[in-house]
Amino acid sequence: MQRLALRTGITLRVLCAGASDAPSIVLLHGWGVSSYLWRHNILPLAAAGYRVTSIDLPGHGASDAPGSAGAYTLDRFVEHLEAALDALGIARTAIAAQSMAGKVALEFARRSPARVRALLLFGPVGFGLIPPWQALAPLMPLLPGSVPSLLVPRRVVEFVQYRVYGKLGWFSARDVDEYWAPTQFPDVVRAQLQMLKEFDWSPWEPQALAACSVPTHVVFGTRDRTVRPTHAAPLAAALPQGRLTWIDDGGHVVMEEVPERINTLILDALADAR
Repeated sequence: MQRLALRTGITLRVLCAGASDAPSIVLLHGWGVSSYLWRHNILPLAAAGYRVTSIDLPGHGASDAPGSAGAYTLDRFVEHLEAALDALGIARTAIAAQSMAGKVALEFARRSPARVRALLLFGPVGFGLIPPWQALAPLMPLLPGSVPSLLVPRRVVEFVQYRVYGKLGWFSARDVDEYWAPTQFPDVVRAQLQMLKEFDWSPWEPQALAACSVPTHVVFGTRDRTVRPTHAAPLAAALPQGRLTWIDDGGHVVMEEVPERINTLILDALADAR
């Protein structure tokens, strides 16, 4: 683990495993969680011969949570990702990204295709519809002091875990604790509420995807209730090197539900992208 200071002015928590000269894969989590999402994947991918880097995105986990206006737009996340790769000395990498980070990774690949060997997008924002609560985000007031953390008791995090799982696996009490822990920092909760207002949660336009030349594997659980994959098939087909895989009975966090299967899927995709 390291604290990585970026030229963009923030510091991120980064977890690394594997030989420093091995081929790179970067893991990015979705909204409201952290690198803990990839706990079953980091070491197996490193053992398979990859340099694995998992990043806590801004406003998540143990990374900085700035509160300035515009801190959590899609453009800003892409800038932070580029700065993180530069700071780590990663010239070219594969990226596996989940949910919100799927849109960040794909936008980065559209802008800098030479830096991305392959994309693996799990339940990615932009390929489906998200629940209507996001539309209420502009109405949410800024909350002072410790109030934001008081609004996220442990039972709320446990309820969210029920919502994001399908029928293939289950979570533990420790998993709930790990996801609840960062919410005890009020700035983190404020940041995630700000993301709901500032991030671009809308579906991709097919013509935007047609300009992405990077091999892209889109993966959805058939029971994903967080990003409902209503647009997955046509949008994956719009990608010049796109592929869509369904995980029957999987939810929004298939890397937690069936980690061995996801590790195999990632390794197969990386082998195909050589």
